Amino acid sequence: MFRHLSPFLKKNAPRYLLGIFVLLFVDFLQLVVPQLLKRYTDSLSVTNPSSDMIIPTAIIIGGLALGIAVSRFLWRYLIVFTGIDFENWIRGNLYGHLLKLPRSYYHRTKTGDLMAHATNDINQIRMASTGGIIMGVDALFMTITTIVIMATTIDPMLTFLALIPMPIIAIGVRVVGRIIHGKYMRVQRVFSSLSEKVQESFSGIRVIKSFSQEEEDLASFNEINQENFEENMSLAKTQSMFFPVIRFIGSLSSILGIVIGTRYVLDGRISLGSFVAFINYLEMLVWPMMAMGFLINRLQQGAASVDRVNKVFDEKSDLRDTEETPLPADLSITFKDLDFYYPGEKQPALKDINLHIPQGSSLGILGRTGSGKTTLVNLFLRLYNIKPNMLFIGDKDINSLSIRQTRDIFGIVPQDNFLFSTTIEKNIALSEREVDEEKVLEVAREAALHEEVLEFPAQYKTYLGERGVNLSGGQRQRTSIARLLYKAPPILILDDALSAVDTKTEEGILEHLDHRLDHHTTIAISHRISTLKNMDHIIFMEDGRITEEGTHQQLLELGGSYAEIYERQLLEERIERDDYVHA
Repeated sequence: MFRHLSPFLKKNAPRYLLGIFVLLFVDFLQLVVPQLLKRYTDSLSVTNPSSDMIIPTAIIIGGLALGIAVSRFLWRYLIVFTGIDFENWIRGNLYGHLLKLPRSYYHRTKTGDLMAHATNDINQIRMASTGGIIMGVDALFMTITTIVIMATTIDPMLTFLALIPMPIIAIGVRVVGRIIHGKYMRVQRVFSSLSEKVQESFSGIRVIKSFSQEEEDLASFNEINQENFEENMSLAKTQSMFFPVIRFIGSLSSILGIVIGTRYVLDGRISLGSFVAFINYLEMLVWPMMAMGFLINRLQQGAASVDRVNKVFDEKSDLRDTEETPLPADLSITFKDLDFYYPGEKQPALKDINLHIPQGSSLGILGRTGSGKTTLVNLFLRLYNIKPNMLFIGDKDINSLSIRQTRDIFGIVPQDNFLFSTTIEKNIALSEREVDEEKVLEVAREAALHEEVLEFPAQYKTYLGERGVNLSGGQRQRTSIARLLYKAPPILILDDALSAVDTKTEEGILEHLDHRLDHHTTIAISHRISTLKNMDHIIFMEDGRITEEGTHQQLLELGGSYAEIYERQLLEERIERDDYVHA
């Protein structure tokens, strides 16, 4: 069960063990108090009681109370603080592991489930590793030791009769513990759905508002929220009935102890002091019995959470990786008869791709939706496995380079211009820990973003909302372009990176990027031929194949799909200009 958590547990076992030792010492001190009360009561019940024991007994009990208080702090420090450290360790390792998993894992896993793992599950593991240890050790030691002391120092038969109700607790705990485990699993499942719903709604709030779907979305949320309420209430009701019953059964032992013990005192079988100590011990046993109920509950929840977290740790990336090797001097790109299938798919996404992109050159990619353009560039980023000897960087198979090396060579502006909830300058300088402000200004100018950022009150210190919600679509695209230019990798990939800007702004950006083309290999995907026409080489893709290729002029002379799209876009531009003039 603890296969993924054992490194921390092995390292911190001495702290846990020392904390358990101190906890047992506290329990021992607590067991001494009834014996002192027994002696003190017996001394008062003699014919001529002496007052000599009053002050010493009070001092001893006060000293024991102080020792118990200090020791309780110490075991809490050793066990509870280690548990908090454990929680932090698990969360860090879980997050690091999730970052290594491939995109396919996130395609089949709900965000709500991941949020539940990182919050509720880890918290339950911490509670089991702290409260579970404390209650388990405390309950076991106190139960056994108290019963032994009661039987050996007071009366074994009285102890046996008073403890008759106690086995009922153990049986009830076992039965109800299984019920609680099942209910808790359902609570976790509904919580995941609730988290997923909230995350999805807040991310798509603009769509919800634009379609006036607030009431419908609220109704959908309330439905899941009601299910969450009902599952939690079901769990709470079980727990609410469970623990009072345990307390009641423990009280039965006290009642039996008082009734039978009183008879024993009157018959002279035990002293009054022994009776007082016996009742104290019975009261002390109620907590361990209740702790057993808490313990089973907590361990059941902790075990369920460990299982859920283990499933995440058991997920492994299917991407093949290697050790870092020296990069080739020539970073040209070559495809050789490349075929590519998405995992689990029978139809190829790319077929018979043969292409050479010299270092420092530029490639334009055009094609209709679903033609395989983005799939092609995703292979560069090693998001999927590639068969050997089909894609080369210089003279090296891309599989012989580490994934990190490959991703350092390439930089991309994706179709989804994701921005983080931080400042504009930190979004641009994402590839470095320290922000180079001069460099940020330079790349922002190249991306035609600088003037607009200066209009914000905080300028480059402007804090962006989630996914850059307070920027326009064009501003988000240009921020992503600036981020790519800041990283300045050898090979730049622009995946429809200028679709949200107007033609004039596009021309300005391309003009600024001209000098970059002399120092970087550039691969641009676009639906606008105006973005691609000055590229060194252009390919047209259809159904995962390269059906046309050449320069802009060569493709026009070919008179195929490229030329047809170009003529249509020219016509659209003329219509737009005529409409603007007549307006």
